[in-house]
Amino acid sequence: MAQSSGLRRFLRNVYGYSFFNKLILLTPVYAVFMQENGLTDMQLALMFVILSAGTFLTQIPVTWITNKFGAKNAIILGQVLKAFAFILWYFCPNFAGFAIGMFLWGVEWAFFNVAFEGLVYDELRARRHQRMYSRVLGIRYNVQAIGTALSAFGSLLMFAGYGWITIASLASLVASVICVIRMRLRAKSVGAKTTRKTNFIKLFKTGAKICARTPCILLMLLLSLFIANIAYLDDYLSPIGIEIGLSVEFVGIIQFFILGCAVLGQTFAYRFARIRDWILYVIICIAGAMFVLFSVDYSLRGLWALGAAYVLFSGLNILLYSRFQDFLPSKYRSVILSLYSIGDNIIYIGTCLVIGLGGTLGSWRYSILILGMILIGVGLWALLFIRDKCAIVPALGENAVKTTHPVGKA
Repeated sequence: MAQSSGLRRFLRNVYGYSFFNKLILLTPVYAVFMQENGLTDMQLALMFVILSAGTFLTQIPVTWITNKFGAKNAIILGQVLKAFAFILWYFCPNFAGFAIGMFLWGVEWAFFNVAFEGLVYDELRARRHQRMYSRVLGIRYNVQAIGTALSAFGSLLMFAGYGWITIASLASLVASVICVIRMRLRAKSVGAKTTRKTNFIKLFKTGAKICARTPCILLMLLLSLFIANIAYLDDYLSPIGIEIGLSVEFVGIIQFFILGCAVLGQTFAYRFARIRDWILYVIICIAGAMFVLFSVDYSLRGLWALGAAYVLFSGLNILLYSRFQDFLPSKYRSVILSLYSIGDNIIYIGTCLVIGLGGTLGSWRYSILILGMILIGVGLWALLFIRDKCAIVPALGENAVKTTHPVGKA
């Protein structure tokens, strides 16, 4: 009973952090705020490139800090950097201020990807509940989506000004830090002594070798990255909303609708954890086609297609990322997650450049059309080249799946 109570307390804090970390009232208006202060469409896309650069360029120091000082302290540091970014935007509303703030937010993403993702899985494993990870991941994504959806109301507070919206966002970050502090962990941390002896360049090379020698890790990593990033339009929903006819006060409506669709997909994703691989790949093609349909009927009426795509992609994201986690050796989890984060941001930079290209052509619809065609291509690639190479089987050992090729010596 005590163990069950401790697990519930831990999960409540996980969900609390996830909620408040996403309850940022600046979410629906910061892109508009940047453009009101002189940024062009391409410069706005460049801001998200800088955000991604801040994430993957700091992977090695972020991993070192996480292992030396512990996941909880690393997560808190990330939140402090994000808070400073929001403050900087308000007091320095120019290209340089926005760029520095985006870079700092990118560093916070690096801490999240390495520290928080690893903390949740390893803690469940330490409590012998790693089999419920996909369900916890789905609930967590739903909680995050609810926080983001509530953030959509930030646009309704425009009458109060950006200053009050910034203060409310900072208050939410403080609440998220309180949740992290309240977490009681059982998983053993690496410790400072071990960290001092670690050659992180060598460790990253080892992680890369593990990915190369275990095809299922590499394939699930790539597929998960493609779906998570190429189908990610969240940062551009406000400009898209304005382009299809919404006023700035009501751009939160499109975010509320789209994130509601994401919640729907995430809620039921775990029920399909054992779905056949080829079915997943067909769904990728169908969801990509929904992007194309929205670009053709680029209006408020056509939002049904974008919403359907988000239902499918949000569910796929959970299933693919959960499978990827299942293949990872615990000893190298933080390092491979760092590699994942690097790839995550490299692909996202490419996505941002595609979206920026669409903006320069005169409309975001062209960006969505190109992304939809790329996603259809990803689904076809998976059908032709991955097929059933990484089929899930009942867990017999440390992980919940069996690889078709064993991990070689690092």
